[in-house]
Amino acid sequence: MSSRSKVTDQGSSTTGHETPRRRGAVLALLIAVVFVVFVLVGAKIIVDRSVYTPVAMGPVDAPAADGTVCADITADLPDRVGDFRDVGVADPAPEGTAGYRDSGGTELSLRCGVGAPAQYTSLSSLEDSGGERWLQIGDATPGSDLTTWYAVGHSPVVAVTTDGRLTASDLAGVGETIARHGDADDSPSPGDVPLAELSASGSDTCTALEDAVPDTLGEYRRLDTDAAEGSLVWAADGREPVVLRCGVDLPDSYEAGAQLTQIDEVPWFQDTALAEGSTAGVWYSLGYADTVAVSLPLDAGNSVLTAVSEAIDENLERTAEQ
Repeated sequence: MSSRSKVTDQGSSTTGHETPRRRGAVLALLIAVVFVVFVLVGAKIIVDRSVYTPVAMGPVDAPAADGTVCADITADLPDRVGDFRDVGVADPAPEGTAGYRDSGGTELSLRCGVGAPAQYTSLSSLEDSGGERWLQIGDATPGSDLTTWYAVGHSPVVAVTTDGRLTASDLAGVGETIARHGDADDSPSPGDVPLAELSASGSDTCTALEDAVPDTLGEYRRLDTDAAEGSLVWAADGREPVVLRCGVDLPDSYEAGAQLTQIDEVPWFQDTALAEGSTAGVWYSLGYADTVAVSLPLDAGNSVLTAVSEAIDENLERTAEQ
């Protein structure tokens, strides 16, 4: 009896020691988990503070930026635009601006009260989002991936720029804000189609040339439109159009001895003057009875003028003068 009692007492004593040990192990595990959580939360806060910094923005020509409507728009913007979240604008912040970043630190800038871009014409392809009409324009500067979406359905005009991923549907919240505060009756009117101010001869040889130029010029596709009477138009998404007009006069900027660019058999003179906000220059062919003008985005590449040069040489009469 006493012997069994002794064994029982020892067993009870051992179990009593193991229970606190287990509790201690569980407590240590919980402390470790809590510590890891705190470390991860702290790391995220540090990363967020380094990534989601205010966007630095310099002044630009934005005539209506300091108006009350732009103030109302910027104060009522959504906290997120697509994958971007509001981070504010670094001081000194220009009037009528807002700044966003995505998780990779990519910037998105919004400017209210800017002028309508020169690219906005009756040929422009617009997308509706959030009750607003948006015009997408890609930056033609070599090496740049910037894209700007212009809200042109209301006044004042709002521009949203980023080199990150952004679609028209991502702009729905911004569009709703603009529609609430902007004036649809005072929205900007589309500008003239490029080269529309140039008179054209409409000669038979010009007709033959126009029939000979391909329907596809690189990524550009010919449009069947009455908006550019007397001109041919090729368009590509987010880009200014390529416009051709045959039988025009040389510009006042051309002088004998001017620098020319030879493409196949055709010498070309480039008028380097650009409309404000435009990324397209105008090229004039020389050496043929009919002068051809081509409005060409700076990043369109050589394939456009090469195809046009071939059509010119095959269909227009060559002259001795250049």
